[in-house]
Formats: sequence, structure tokens, C-alpha cells
Amino acid sequence: MSAALAGLWAVTGPVWAASAGQSGHVSAGYLAQLLGGLVLVVFLIVFFAWMLRRMPGLQGQGPSLIQVLAVRNLGTRERLLLIQVGEEQVLIGVTPSGMHRLHTLATPLEVAPDELPTADFAGLLNRMKARGGRS
Repeated sequence: MSAALAGLWAVTGPVWAASAGQSGHVSAGYLAQLLGGLVLVVFLIVFFAWMLRRMPGLQGQGPSLIQVLAVRNLGTRERLLLIQVGEEQVLIGVTPSGMHRLHTLATPLEVAPDELPTADFAGLLNRMKARGGRS
């Protein structure tokens, strides 16, 4: 990152010194270098954001002990979640005011692996196609 900033200073530094003597006069070269520096900084921000998403281990996407087994929307802002933590399953109600444990199941429910919610778009699209477009 510091190499990029040093490169940016090397490109725009001499222009600032040259334009300091000419008060009120902005050259086209100065504006082109300023715009080029801005594009470079925006590009570096986008590039580093992309790199952070691609690096494994930074987001903590390992095997999780907590799984969402089922979600049921009750209204526009209320829903029920069936959560599995280890061997225990818990029914949770989510409302605008917060989350509340409603019930802990004595015997865990068996959920088929194809019914588990997936976070990827391709899996969701395939499930919608298999159901005929109905959820």
C-alpha cells in the first residue's frame, strides 16, 4: 500500500510544485494527473476489497457449530427460526424488538440435507426450479 502511495506522490508531486507558482491557472496536464491519481486510488480500494473477499480464513467460513435448519416468515418483519447448536435444536422468534427463545426441542427433528437453506444463489435457483417456481 505504501508503494502505491509513493508512486502516486511521484506522479502528482512535481505537478503540485509547478502549479504553486502559477496561482489561479490550472493546466490540463495537472487536471489529467489529478484525475489519474483519483482513478488509481479508487482502483486500489476496489482491488483490495476484492482480495479480502477471496482470501480464505479471514471471514471465518469454517465448519460451524450453529446451523439454521428452517426459516418460516410469519409477517413482513416476524419469522421463526429452527436453529441447531451441537445436538440441541432451538425454536427462535425474531421480531423488530429482538430475538426470543420460544422452545427447546426435547427430541431433535430430522431435516433432509436437500431441505437445508443454502446461501449461494445457484442453489436457491435450482431449488426454485425444482419446485416449479413456488416457495
